[in-house]
Amino acid sequence: MPGEGNGKSLWVVRELGLPTIVKTCVSCRSTRHHPAGKFRVNANGKLLDVWMLISCELCGRTSKIPVHERIHVQSLDHERLLRFEANDPVMVRHLAMDAALAGRASYRLDWSGAWELETDLPFYDLEQASSPLEVFVRFELPAPVRVGKLLTAGFGLSRAAVRGMVDSGRIHLPAGVDAKVREDFTFLVVPPREGGKERSPVPGPPASRG
Repeated sequence: MPGEGNGKSLWVVRELGLPTIVKTCVSCRSTRHHPAGKFRVNANGKLLDVWMLISCELCGRTSKIPVHERIHVQSLDHERLLRFEANDPVMVRHLAMDAALAGRASYRLDWSGAWELETDLPFYDLEQASSPLEVFVRFELPAPVRVGKLLTAGFGLSRAAVRGMVDSGRIHLPAGVDAKVREDFTFLVVPPREGGKERSPVPGPPASRG
């Protein structure tokens, strides 16, 4: 941990819901879908097809997202198969947020409204602070969020102000301010300059766990 005596803060990217599945509906041409909470498993001899069912937000038409195609029954973990057959909500949640599945099935995920940032700030005065602040950012869901957006939301600052603090060395980040992150990381805020100099040299934050 950098700097003994540092203030510490926890920011949590909290889950508000599942991302919207952006895929054109063949009936009404809307592009917004949500998981129907069910899977469909079809057996053809020793081969299985597994689909996640989704519903069009506008017309309600049900569509299928291929999860497994023509997979040998012995190649699919039995517990996983049982979860598909039971429409396990944990499995629905996991696959509804799976960016790799979205890539394979040629749709994208819209994370708007799926998360919010919860912080225990603004007790930390950015201008009057006399000691560094170490901020731990924890993700409850793998929403890709731009680092700068987290900083503007967490500190209540404009994008220009955040970028200025990063450029001046006030904020030490493990990734660029324009980078998108989806896993836990830590960053450090150092006190403002005093007499044109930093109060004390402070090591940068630990590397991202993602």
